[in-house]
Amino acid sequence: MKFYLAIFCSAILLVNFSCASRTSGQSGVIQEGIKGKVSVKEGNFMPGPDQKPGGKTGKVTQRTVYIYAVTTAAQAEGEGPLYKAIHQTLVAKVKTDEKGFFQCKLAPGVYSVFTGEDGGMFFASLSNGKGELNPVEVFAKQVTVCDIVVNHKAVY
Repeated sequence: MKFYLAIFCSAILLVNFSCASRTSGQSGVIQEGIKGKVSVKEGNFMPGPDQKPGGKTGKVTQRTVYIYAVTTAAQAEGEGPLYKAIHQTLVAKVKTDEKGFFQCKLAPGVYSVFTGEDGGMFFASLSNGKGELNPVEVFAKQVTVCDIVVNHKAVY
């Protein structure tokens, strides 16, 4: 059992030191992990006569992306989509570039991805049937796309 714990801890440490934000002009494409863009939607997105279909889109933004071991709602404090604290292992933290792009090398597995918001809050608006918050699965030798729309200030 100690052997497996040592391997798990080593893997977590390696993943923590492998993440870095990338600007679009930088080289360094990852071969395994996650990448995506963070955009923000704020305001009224309700349909109506003065609204054009697809007229309002999210704007890209800089945010800090927090990647935790897969996290359930029971392991987070607060009410979705904003959480005060996450009681799970932080695997990596990465900043987006000015165009909202981020990427992070990760070992295969399932992770929960949050964005940092004002007041030290964490944002995750999606969950699956198991109650896992914004779960993202990384497969061996693949990069999973994880686009995030921060929409807690939007009305639909």
